[in-house]
Amino acid sequence: SRPAHMPDTSPPAKRRCARPGGAAKPIMGNAHGRVQSCCVETTEEVEFASSRRFDDCLLAGIDSASSTGTTASTASPRSSTSISSSRHLVINMDINKTVIMTDSTTGKSAEAVVNEELSSASWGTEVDGRWRLVVPEPSIHRPQGHGDSLVTYADWVAKALPSSDQKDARRRLKATFTAADQPGAGLSALASQLRKELTMPDGSEVRLIPAFFELLIFLKQSGRSFTVCFRTFGEDLDKVAKELTQFCEGRHPLFPGFVMDGSDGDADYRLTVPDPERCGTFFREKDGKMSLVMGTVEQPGEGQYKSVKDRTLGFFGRFPGVRLYEGLDVVSSFLSTRCASPGSFGLRDHYAHWKANGQVSEAGKVFCFDHERGSPYHNMFFDDNVDFTDFKIVCPIYIKQPDRRFPVLALMQSHVCKAEPLLAIRDRQYFINELQRLEEGYERRLRARERWTKACHSVRAIGRWSKLASCRKLEACKP
Repeated sequence: SRPAHMPDTSPPAKRRCARPGGAAKPIMGNAHGRVQSCCVETTEEVEFASSRRFDDCLLAGIDSASSTGTTASTASPRSSTSISSSRHLVINMDINKTVIMTDSTTGKSAEAVVNEELSSASWGTEVDGRWRLVVPEPSIHRPQGHGDSLVTYADWVAKALPSSDQKDARRRLKATFTAADQPGAGLSALASQLRKELTMPDGSEVRLIPAFFELLIFLKQSGRSFTVCFRTFGEDLDKVAKELTQFCEGRHPLFPGFVMDGSDGDADYRLTVPDPERCGTFFREKDGKMSLVMGTVEQPGEGQYKSVKDRTLGFFGRFPGVRLYEGLDVVSSFLSTRCASPGSFGLRDHYAHWKANGQVSEAGKVFCFDHERGSPYHNMFFDDNVDFTDFKIVCPIYIKQPDRRFPVLALMQSHVCKAEPLLAIRDRQYFINELQRLEEGYERRLRARERWTKACHSVRAIGRWSKLASCRKLEACKP
């Protein structure tokens, strides 16, 4: 139930609240979405049918970078002259292991993080009960030409110490992977280099990694219109907001003098938690209904409210001045409107709901997107927990067809990026290159849909012409 003092932002009429994961009603065609041209009646149906068929066929045209396992290079950002610079970017950024590598809550230092990431990208085999490094260069993908015997050190440790009471032992082994007496000692020089990338000039540890700030600088200097929206299950928004504000005001040790605080006439990207206009938290009920509460990032059962008994929407009534948006339609409309203007946002996602539902994508971080030629926005999501076969932690929702499910690899060409911590630490151009890759993929997707739509219209027109010609022929044969 809604707390009495919270304004009702829902429209007067009852609105449909689609539940992610529900059965999608076919627009047309068979169960696989294949277009039956004789059934197409409107341009809108052609467009929907085309997009469905195109999504089914997209896997045949996947970028070689994803299909072969190659990654973004450390070269300067690639040219994007073919990309429409008028489209506003809405960049959803996961925090932990995407733009922040250290974790003060769990006590993970930069050294521990570097070692853990290297342990997940170092490939070897088991010899006499011990893991030995085989491939000298770390790779986030399985190296070619070594058969199936290779295993990363992190996976080997997980198999060797599988029980829950061995969790600390697993963590210690991965955190010291490149130490002198450990299997990854041969990678110690690389580990040292990566640690330097996570170190401030005064020797303190970096929080927001340089690659993220390089992205902001690149977009500003390119004259792009964009919104940054930090997304997290945790309680780290406040620290992120403080460092972002430090950067925007030109006070960051690694980027002194560069401003994004509006003092130069451009947009102000500073962020304060909990700003009721720019910070909030998702809340999702057992039946899947979602709400967005702006003005707080607290959640029932988490942090200082871990022992609270009220785990319903009524919990938020204790916070004065918060605003409640209920239902998918209302939430997506609000986010679309607010994110249309340049600036920064911080949204906390509902971890308890994700965990209670088996940590499936449909219960994860809500990501509303559009992919129409006429859309003035390009929504994208960067998260290290996304997999090439499963969105896992992200719940993509196509705002025009909320129940529709998209192939993972299809959206990973245009809207979703699996962030690679090791690459983001090592290459300051990483996010720039990945953003440009998504923009190029989006344009390819739109062009392909347009070609398919034209083809559908052509087939329909040919069918009508053939039918007309047959009728005239029959008419001419009459006595």
